[in-house]
Amino acid sequence: MNTAVIRLAVMGSRRSWGRLLGIIVGVAVGVALFLTLLGASGALHARDLRSSWINPSGTSGVELTDESILVSSSIDRHTGANIERLDVAATPDSTVMIPGLSNVPSAGEFSASPALISLIESVPAEELGDRYGTLAGALPETVLKSPDSLVVVVGRAADELTAQRNTLMVTELTANLFGGSGNYQTVALIGAIAILFPVLLLVGIVTGLGEAARRERFATLRLLGASPRTVIMLAAYETAVTSLVGAMLGVLLAQLLRPLAASLSIDGGSFFVDDLAVHPAAIAATVTITVLASTFVAARRIARAGIGPLGTTRQHKESTPQAFLLLPVVLGVLALVGTSVSAQVAHLPVRTDLLLIGSFLLLAIGILIAGPYLTLILARMLARRASSAAAVIAANRILTSPRATFRSVSGLIIAVFMVSLFAGVATTAAGEADVSHAQDLLPTSTVVAEGLTGETAFDVSGLEAIPGVSAVSVLYSTGDSAVLSARDAALLGFTDIPETRFVDFEGVLLANDPSRRSVSSSTVTSTDGLGATAILASTDGSDAAIERARTWLETTGAFNTGTAVPGTRADAADTAQLTMINSFATLAYIGISIAILIAGASLAVATISAVLDRRRTLGLLRLAGMPTSDIRRIVVFEAAVPLFAVVALSVALGFLTAWLILTGLTDGRRTVGWPEPMYYIALGGSLILALGAVAATFGTIRRSTAITSTRFE
Repeated sequence: MNTAVIRLAVMGSRRSWGRLLGIIVGVAVGVALFLTLLGASGALHARDLRSSWINPSGTSGVELTDESILVSSSIDRHTGANIERLDVAATPDSTVMIPGLSNVPSAGEFSASPALISLIESVPAEELGDRYGTLAGALPETVLKSPDSLVVVVGRAADELTAQRNTLMVTELTANLFGGSGNYQTVALIGAIAILFPVLLLVGIVTGLGEAARRERFATLRLLGASPRTVIMLAAYETAVTSLVGAMLGVLLAQLLRPLAASLSIDGGSFFVDDLAVHPAAIAATVTITVLASTFVAARRIARAGIGPLGTTRQHKESTPQAFLLLPVVLGVLALVGTSVSAQVAHLPVRTDLLLIGSFLLLAIGILIAGPYLTLILARMLARRASSAAAVIAANRILTSPRATFRSVSGLIIAVFMVSLFAGVATTAAGEADVSHAQDLLPTSTVVAEGLTGETAFDVSGLEAIPGVSAVSVLYSTGDSAVLSARDAALLGFTDIPETRFVDFEGVLLANDPSRRSVSSSTVTSTDGLGATAILASTDGSDAAIERARTWLETTGAFNTGTAVPGTRADAADTAQLTMINSFATLAYIGISIAILIAGASLAVATISAVLDRRRTLGLLRLAGMPTSDIRRIVVFEAAVPLFAVVALSVALGFLTAWLILTGLTDGRRTVGWPEPMYYIALGGSLILALGAVAATFGTIRRSTAITSTRFE
């Protein structure tokens, strides 16, 4: 093809260069975000597999042979941080291997992750290091979830692990026993798809930049004798080259973003940079699909425009949207409701996760399909009540092109839907980590070792001697009930204590709800001969005192016979906060930020593009005497009508989707609550971005509609 023709059709002016640059930047951003999301979705699964050995599967037997080891998995704590702990016992000739280690640590030795080794070296030994013994080696990153993972493998004597009730006999420890939480993967995939929607809309909008100017240049070529096929090939060539350049820049940008994305903490840890790497085949497929799809859409638009030698100066009226466009939204809601109900009530043998993902996709696409029809309905109402020239022109333009009008705000509409969805998911975590300070609750400064067998009397003098420990209480077992002294009941936070020397205790020591704990009069007159079922150390609340008490309890028989590592009521509440759904809250706020920023950029690009495409019409209005302020009102009306037509529906469907997904995945155990202030800030940010996007066109309106800029043929 003649290069002079290409320069005339594609790169004929500074404005054309600006349009091409806009397409390149938009495609680059879209491809970069897509590859980052693709890498993150794979990384979530990969790191779960890599670190799953820390939660082994085995039998409850306690036989120790060369082909088996004894394993006890638990969560240790240090100043609010979780430490994944694996206690192991093996024979000297054991054939069972710990992933990443050449030998199983001997009794009194431990191997730990680099992050935990650094933590141990930074604090006094009695606050952490003494719990595990002597350092034998470091765990490599190939068996860790993230760079900041706190993991320890502690060698123990076989008789010590045999005494613990959660010990398992394991014949193999591999990183492929588990693939992570299916529910987490489902919601993570939904979140990735949710963020991807605004990205795809952004790419679609920027590839249509300057369509009117491009049609004028192609009309000139037709006047010079170019065939329709030549014009279509030019449009395809232009888009193919610009989208290819944009896609390649997007690949480079994704590589540059990897360290930043890896630093985000999701589901209890950040990422290794290599975790976010995308397979070259996936990168090639992304670039190829982006270029082919963009080229096909551009060529199809020019072919349907029917550009002749006289151009296409008149705007083509779109086909009128019909009510049946609401059907995908209705079907999406019904599918979500059906899936959620079947998961909670019927327990049908179907893949709930796949049904939820499919229903969510149908609903999101349905919003985009139904948007033009709802925009048309609101425009008709506006046309009947319009009393100004700006309102009349805007209403009639929307009636003529409801799809094009809605397309300009579709990114923001879908972002509002996603923001509401993310915010709805986040509300299920609200308040879980709040530690109540009501009366009749255990003070958060008290360290508890519970679940003891009730068969051993412990010497707690060493615990009482720790600086910062003010008192030590013991909960005894009579076989039928748990008893403690009235003095110890007061230390446990109870206020309504019977006037007896000893009281019976019922409930959960670390409960965050007073109704789950109670004391009553006891017939016990002495604890001589009774075994301990729990030991409690009251401290001054300092980190040093709490951690020293925890270390003492872990290095004595209190931990050897217990079912969990010693902890405080605050630890228990924070552990609940680390559940799967609460991890989704972190993803939710990240998703909110990305969706809003992309949507704001899409609206700005689409609005400016619409002004540029109609600069001849708007310029004629200026020549006819219409003030620039009225033209600005036209643009504001055209952005506001589709926005208000669908935004309420998007908010409602977003929270409905969040509720149905949560109840479906958790069998009704979880639900949504009232939005947090962050949600209203996000909506306010969306409105500000929308106003800023529209205001960004005002300068373009002034320049493009100036009398000197209007030309007649």
